[in-house]
Amino acid sequence: MIRAVLTSARLRATALIGAGAVALTGCVSLLPEPQPTTLYRLASTAADAPGRAPRGAPIIRINRPIMSRALALDRVALDTGGGRISYMSQASWVSPAPTLIQELLLDTFDLQATRVTAARPDDAVTARWDLRVEVRRFEAVYDRGEDAAPQVEMFLRARLIDTENRGATAVSAFTARERATANRQGAIIDAFSRASTQAAQELVAWAEGEIVEYDPESVRPRRWERGEWRRSPDDTPPDQLPRPADDEGGEG
Repeated sequence: MIRAVLTSARLRATALIGAGAVALTGCVSLLPEPQPTTLYRLASTAADAPGRAPRGAPIIRINRPIMSRALALDRVALDTGGGRISYMSQASWVSPAPTLIQELLLDTFDLQATRVTAARPDDAVTARWDLRVEVRRFEAVYDRGEDAAPQVEMFLRARLIDTENRGATAVSAFTARERATANRQGAIIDAFSRASTQAAQELVAWAEGEIVEYDPESVRPRRWERGEWRRSPDDTPPDQLPRPADDEGGEG
């Protein structure tokens, strides 16, 4: 009799566990399917006209920018007021924001600079100049309410370091603001691209100008002469300088 009672109790417990497992399985299957996330990059709005830095131009190292933890993510930051930062749903950057902005700066130097050459820290080249950037703002601000198109704000603080003298040559700040054309995902991302391009162009022009002013001899074009590159005595445009193939003996 005791054995029969125990057996019945075990059967009831097994049935309850089985029912619970079925119920839990049913709950999981009823959860909504996750929506796909759209990946975005910063599309430069600069004119597609590659810069022509002369051979032997000074090299400037573009370090990965410093950002706060809230902004240094692959998520699109939104300022909804009251000091609150939230993130755009179902949208992400293709890489964390510091890498994204570093790539934009490198591209802008390649497209715009004519007296200096940009490089990454891992390019293993000797660079006299170091560019260090702090990004303090990189978000869409809902300054007109949550239903209106936000304004994208970007604020950069840049330091130009002369590695030979181990000191800051110049410090400057750059601000860019662009209103989205609509309160939609694509329109907001476009505003991020416009604001970022504007700030990057201003920063590149400033950095190149500071290097030219600080050390004009280092950016003077060079010509191939007597088996070696020598500084041009004038400011001949780089595309008008003779190349090694034009001289007898080539580059050697």
